[in-house]
Amino acid sequence: MYVALSFALAACAEVGFNYGLFRLLKKNDALYIRMIVFSVGCAMLGRVFEALQLLVNGQIRSGFHVGLLGIIGSFMFLFSANFGQMDSLVDDGSKAFKKTRIIALAAPAVVIAIWCVIPATNGFSGTTIPYAVVSLFIAQAAYFHLKHIIIKDVDFGLIRAIRPYNIVALIYAFLCMVEMTVKTFNLPAVCIIIVYILQCAVMLALMPVLERGVNKWTI
Repeated sequence: MYVALSFALAACAEVGFNYGLFRLLKKNDALYIRMIVFSVGCAMLGRVFEALQLLVNGQIRSGFHVGLLGIIGSFMFLFSANFGQMDSLVDDGSKAFKKTRIIALAAPAVVIAIWCVIPATNGFSGTTIPYAVVSLFIAQAAYFHLKHIIIKDVDFGLIRAIRPYNIVALIYAFLCMVEMTVKTFNLPAVCIIIVYILQCAVMLALMPVLERGVNKWTI
């Protein structure tokens, strides 16, 4: 069952990556869009590795492995897209946005809180420490996703157009954290099934939702 779920998630990530590669990048080669497409590509590589590990070895190696690099790379690109390309356009650093910046801290706080449950119960180990590294990348990306969901829009509806994308990306971040928790505590199989199904849906939705928003930039 886990093999089938892993291959399904890898396939959905590949579909999302190809969608972004052949549809979004052919229409718009903005660096912001490229980074998000590459984010899905990293997720795809990580999920392919995990699926092949399960197929060949019957389990995913505990501790740090190449699959986690895919997740780290995915959120590194999501963070870079929002922080490097978009945030300076919507936040000039003035006090007017101070409240927004503070509220946005709720997202990384939830991410860190979810991770803290793991070592608090199981202690520090070869699994919890790599998860801590992954969680830091997820946390910094989650901050900007929430910030760009709630921040006041700039002229021409730049942020409003991509709010649905940021919502989907934030859900993706939280699902990755829930996946870590489910795997760590060996929760019932139905939990991992639900998490993987939701992640499949996110991988399939991310690029089309982004495309719909980006298309509004030209209207």
